Amino acid sequence: MHNKQLARVIAKVIIATGLDNVNMESFDFRVITQKVGYILQKIGCNLDLKFGWYTLGPYARNLQNYYNTIANILNSVKRGNIIDLEIDEEFKACSEKAIEFLNEFKQYMEELNVRSLEILASLLMLCTDIYPRPEDSVEELIKRKGSVPKDFVEKVWVFLVNKNICTLR
Repeated sequence: MHNKQLARVIAKVIIATGLDNVNMESFDFRVITQKVGYILQKIGCNLDLKFGWYTLGPYARNLQNYYNTIANILNSVKRGNIIDLEIDEEFKACSEKAIEFLNEFKQYMEELNVRSLEILASLLMLCTDIYPRPEDSVEELIKRKGSVPKDFVEKVWVFLVNKNICTLR
């Protein structure tokens, strides 16, 4: 995938879901970029990213090379240059699907921020990409992260189960 296309697809989702209100020099921006990239790839965008589990959930080392490009696109769009968000036809459908998914999540949770996005992507990875699959993804996430409220994680889990993405054992 052309690196400008990858950056544009991620930037488009960040803007469309309201996640662009964070300082683009911050660690939170990097977390948002990683989680949006992971969700885009899970939804079917072939971004050629290789995600593994790290402290904050899904992380692709090769995605860190795009932080500045994504930040530049977001800043350009904020200045009114919509052309920087144009993406190839093959990525329009999957980006729209990711935007719809994240906006449904936002409505369900009544918020979409770096923390809720991190929990969503982490649970998604635990129930679909970790082998062997944990017996209880909620407990596994709490064990791995430590400081997340169980009721919050359970609410995110119910969203994923209701979307038929994760299943109960």
